[in-house]
Amino acid sequence: MASSATGLEQRVQELLEKTDIVASTPHTLDSLVDPYPSDDPDRKAMECPNVLSILQKQLQNEATNGWPLLCIPRVFQPDSRLEDDEDAVPNSASKHKFSFPSFVIHEKVNPGPKAMFPELYFSLFADQDIESVPPTSDIASCLMRDSIVDTVDLLDFQRNFAAKYLIELDCYWAPGTFVKRATMFEKLKDVPEGKSTWKPEDVVVDAVFSKMMQLPKTENKLVYYHSLVTEACKLAPAAIAPSLGRAIRFMFRNAQTMDLELVYRYMDWFAHHLSNFDFRWKWTEWYES
Repeated sequence: MASSATGLEQRVQELLEKTDIVASTPHTLDSLVDPYPSDDPDRKAMECPNVLSILQKQLQNEATNGWPLLCIPRVFQPDSRLEDDEDAVPNSASKHKFSFPSFVIHEKVNPGPKAMFPELYFSLFADQDIESVPPTSDIASCLMRDSIVDTVDLLDFQRNFAAKYLIELDCYWAPGTFVKRATMFEKLKDVPEGKSTWKPEDVVVDAVFSKMMQLPKTENKLVYYHSLVTEACKLAPAAIAPSLGRAIRFMFRNAQTMDLELVYRYMDWFAHHLSNFDFRWKWTEWYES
């Protein structure tokens, strides 16, 4: 909505200036929902910034660069990355005119029974040396996570449908946004410079675990997230299993610094997950040397 086609760039810039003071101010309750409750930054496995603060910076960065929003597909703009693709949209593609219905934003909004705790960006793979998921500096991290979270929440009545949509994540974003499905993590270093190294499976696992590890409590029952991960593994084992294995190892390494509630959730999920796969795991790698 804030693209150059709308002519609202100045209005959006003014809104970003007004919201900067709110988004950049640390929330007083951040420490209560921090997955790694420690004052020592060296003990934290990964920084978990406030979602509003990183979203503010991402929007400001997009505004400065003219709102490229590279991860969003452009139906009527041919992609230069697909010049040799026979199925690419031609330059002569016509554009249809349509308008969205008007809506009213009420002055007073009822927050409902949900407790108003801040949301921190919990991640297993973000801001690492090799980018297998969008970095927190890129607006794609929030856009993709929101779309995955909405899918998970809206399809809580049917885990099979939810898992199917999740493993097809790369179909709904701009071409070239992700590497090919089931690409091994070790192969990402061989991706040519300038090309994306984001793994769709890592993005999905990262988002689902952010819901499972949400403090103080989750939106849905924990068993729903358990069964969702299990179903995704059954539908696409070659793609999901390696990403899930790296997630398991990450949380195991950092269990001592995690919030105790999250440690219990991790233990319960891992036991439940293994019970669906004959308790198969490389136990020898956890033996003390």
